[in-house]
Amino acid sequence: MGISHEGHSAEERYRQATGASTSAKSGDGDAVLGDCNIEVKKATAQTLNQVRAVKYIPLVVLYEPTDTWYVVPAHVIVCLVSSKARGQHTENPFESATLNIFALAKYQIASEKELKQATLDAIAEANKYPDLKKAMENVLKESKSLATRSIHDVKSLITTLKIVP
Repeated sequence: MGISHEGHSAEERYRQATGASTSAKSGDGDAVLGDCNIEVKKATAQTLNQVRAVKYIPLVVLYEPTDTWYVVPAHVIVCLVSSKARGQHTENPFESATLNIFALAKYQIASEKELKQATLDAIAEANKYPDLKKAMENVLKESKSLATRSIHDVKSLITTLKIVP
């Protein structure tokens, strides 16, 4: 099982506990509760990988060593990631970043039974910051635009230089 499938057990457990459904596209998130996509991660160590603040969706984490759940509102993820100079394998930290599970201690919930309400509360809290959500939409739009331009420019240069791989 590759790294992209490591969290499936936590995702399924989350969906069962909350009644959430599976997201239509995996890039949108791992579950849908109400009309909101949710990112669900399983952590076996202190570091959470590939946290995507740019999505502006709640982050739910199952920390396996203690069987502990965390539910973090989207605006908090953006705040935590904004302190980073660069991302995980990328220049832009909002596209992909690492976080330490212990930085999320405030968002630990007492039991799995609280997952649904904690997620709904996290969604409501993040919805109080529409300007921050809009900023993340702009970051994503600009990032996609930069990628498209960069690919075009480099391919044009390769063609001009007649480089053949």
